[in-house]
Amino acid sequence: MNIYLSHISAWQFWIWWSKANAIPLGFFHSGDCFARDRLPSFSLSTASVFKSPACTKREIKQALDAHGQKVRALLVRAGIGVGSEGCLHVCVPYVPGRRCAEKNVQFHQVSCALSRRSFVNVVDGLYVASPELTFVQMASVLEEGSLCACGMELTGGYPLDAGYQPDGEVVYVRAPVTSQTLLAAYADRYQGRGGTNKARRVAQHLRDKSASVKETELALLALLPRRHGGLGAKEALLNDVVTLSPEAATIARQKKVVCDLKFKNANVVVEYDGASHGDAEARTADSRRRDALRAEGYEVATLTNAQLQNPAEFQAIIVPASRKAGKRTRYLSERDMPRHRALRAQIARYHARTF
Repeated sequence: MNIYLSHISAWQFWIWWSKANAIPLGFFHSGDCFARDRLPSFSLSTASVFKSPACTKREIKQALDAHGQKVRALLVRAGIGVGSEGCLHVCVPYVPGRRCAEKNVQFHQVSCALSRRSFVNVVDGLYVASPELTFVQMASVLEEGSLCACGMELTGGYPLDAGYQPDGEVVYVRAPVTSQTLLAAYADRYQGRGGTNKARRVAQHLRDKSASVKETELALLALLPRRHGGLGAKEALLNDVVTLSPEAATIARQKKVVCDLKFKNANVVVEYDGASHGDAEARTADSRRRDALRAEGYEVATLTNAQLQNPAEFQAIIVPASRKAGKRTRYLSERDMPRHRALRAQIARYHARTF
């Protein structure tokens, strides 16, 4: 008998998995971490149909007992369903009249045929909704802005918690578990209900390679269309690598630099200067990097956290930068501001995990 984690439990698992399978920061910047053989839906065994699913709380206990401590230990490490208030979200085939909830267990019935690689077999007895299916499922749980932030986290490489950082000088970050392309393709194929259209709308606006919560906020607030609360700025890449000329490399003291947000087909960059860059050595390196980019002919705008949090100051930086990059971008009107504030609030709620 097998347990099929879904919705919030699957989301919790992939957040944990991204930490437990951390990658070097340089590997993340290279983009090679998005090769399919690095992503769980392609590197692990998968299924699209249910095989002896546990459909009641009693059957879940039987499945846990049948597979020794492996499944239990994995759930505990991932923080799923732990404690007296912990809830396990489980996927089951649709059966009319089936109970959808028991104490500490929520059953989510699936009545449609699922695409290939919908479930990932992570250990004997335990399948988890793939990152792509998890994203679609979370559309029934999250508001649109929160779902945007969720997608950016699944396709990003956020900093590791201290307990997960390996010893040594190499900096590691969380591994992406999917990509924008895979999320959009799966959402288009998914035939079920419960937020599918929302997932399709959101997936097309996501960006790979966000390296932090603040970069996600910057990207979503700047790049999402105005109808979704963003500024509708010119399309951009996150953490894009720029190879420097010998002269610029001398300034930067390295051959390549990484741009926080670089507008496509334009030499215009927005750099986020946040609290994480607070020490003197990091600030000096940031200054050299910006000077090197300017020596290469790039326009560089710097955004602080205070400016990111202030809608007027945020626009004053992003709108001129987008215009320099070649897109006619307007400032938000009073009619636009409610949507913009709502987007900010929804992103904040996701990052605060209030859902």
